[in-house]
Amino acid sequence: MGAGLGGIGAAISLLLAGHEVQIFEAASEIGEVGAGIQVLPNSSRVLQSWGMKDALDKYSTKPSRVNMLHWKGEVISHMDFEESAAQYPGTFYWDFHRANLHRCLLDRAVELGATIRTKARVLNVEPSFEGDSATVSLENGESYTVDLVIGADGINSRLREIMLGREDPPILTGDLAYRLLLSTKDMLKDPELASFVTDPQVNYWLGPDAHAGMTVALRR
Repeated sequence: MGAGLGGIGAAISLLLAGHEVQIFEAASEIGEVGAGIQVLPNSSRVLQSWGMKDALDKYSTKPSRVNMLHWKGEVISHMDFEESAAQYPGTFYWDFHRANLHRCLLDRAVELGATIRTKARVLNVEPSFEGDSATVSLENGESYTVDLVIGADGINSRLREIMLGREDPPILTGDLAYRLLLSTKDMLKDPELASFVTDPQVNYWLGPDAHAGMTVALRR
């Protein structure tokens, strides 16, 4: 259930293990929104094991380090990504625009044989009496009997509520994150911003009650 990053990733793993996979996506079309996403060595190892290195390389940015900065600019601490990744041979740090990573994962799942259904909102999942299968019921009246159901259906998960037997809405924590995208072409024209593109690094400015983060993830 769900054609986001988690659902498609689970589908790829199952397909590579020899299983048949159907993905039920509630939205009318498949897409990913958001900004940058960082892939750390453990994750880059998994993506490579899925046969995706060549497909992803063309969309990736490989930052050289991460900097923890005081909100007035002083460096508090930093970590060199190349030195860090060297501890885990064959891995690296990747940055992506979420849409590019999502599209590559989707293409790989389809290549491996996944069946993807849109406008397929799941209303109910009912396990069999023996517990060796389950029936998935869709909003459009269709139903499917399957061996395994994975509820990768997001923050408003329907499967989580089915398993709990009660409503389980998201809880407001009071923490908010705002994201924005900047044009790298415009940044390159600005002498104060150009180095953020030509020498990509991950930066965090830490301040009282708030912080800001920045990474370069090119949308192609």
